Amino acid sequence: PYPTVYPEQYSYMCELKKTLDGEGHAILEMPTGTGKTISLLSLIVSYIQEKMPNFKLIYCTRTVVEMEKVMEELKFLIEARNKESGGKSDLLAMSLSTRRN
Repeated sequence: PYPTVYPEQYSYMCELKKTLDGEGHAILEMPTGTGKTISLLSLIVSYIQEKMPNFKLIYCTRTVVEMEKVMEELKFLIEARNKESGGKSDLLAMSLSTRRN
């Protein structure tokens, strides 16, 4: 949804797509602030909507702050996709958290 894709993001998305195509597992690492979240969400949302419409993505984070960031990025991505396509996404997202007492 952003005007520029950095080389690290492109490489990250290529490796992620190889994993999705191969139905495998991956551990991908990028430094802080390089756009991991939006890169991952952009590729996976597009991939799911084109190739696996009934697929469910579970995105886990360690903290509530990280979870809120993911939801903000996802909202931004959906709004950008809707604006680009002129339609409305049928993507459903929810955020769940818990605390140990």
